[in-house]
Amino acid sequence: MAYTMTPWGYDVDGTLPPLITREQFDGMTGGKWASDGRVDSAIAAASATIRNACGWHVAPSMPCRAVVDGDGSRTIWLRTTCLTGVSSLDVDGTEAECQWSRIGQVVSDVCVPCALQAAVVEYVAGFDATPDDLMAVVRSMVVRSIAMSYGVTSESAGGVSVSYAQGAAYAAEATSATDSDMAALMPYRAVTAHAT
Repeated sequence: MAYTMTPWGYDVDGTLPPLITREQFDGMTGGKWASDGRVDSAIAAASATIRNACGWHVAPSMPCRAVVDGDGSRTIWLRTTCLTGVSSLDVDGTEAECQWSRIGQVVSDVCVPCALQAAVVEYVAGFDATPDDLMAVVRSMVVRSIAMSYGVTSESAGGVSVSYAQGAAYAAEATSATDSDMAALMPYRAVTAHAT
């Protein structure tokens, strides 16, 4: 396997694709921005923002590897809310048996020594496809990013009302998640009792 390091403390086999494809985005927006060259980079930025907020890659399901520090207990927490299998657990150089839960808890049959890089877990995590609610968040973030790059901060129909941002202050806002975006991410956030 060719593992790639992630910013969340574990490696994935290969590279992470964006949470939605360009084709999915065009389908969700009726092709309104089909010829806009900024969409692909906006999808990548929105995917990264969502994954960073969740603390793991979320989708797709893929082989992962975590090198974890031990605390003297038998429990290891992986950064995921969708663990679908553990391929192997190596504790202090020896293969160990384990039980695991979908939320990322792995319980070894032996204690993991209180040491840095005491165990290596190979596992599969992630949703097979990006859940619909997260696809909607990506779409909203991309649309907001593209609209705000023109300086548009709000639009209305019926009576037509468009508001424009003053100066460059909107640039950071265009690529960040709103409070409602963050609320939609809550079920997908990896909350671990043991930093990995």
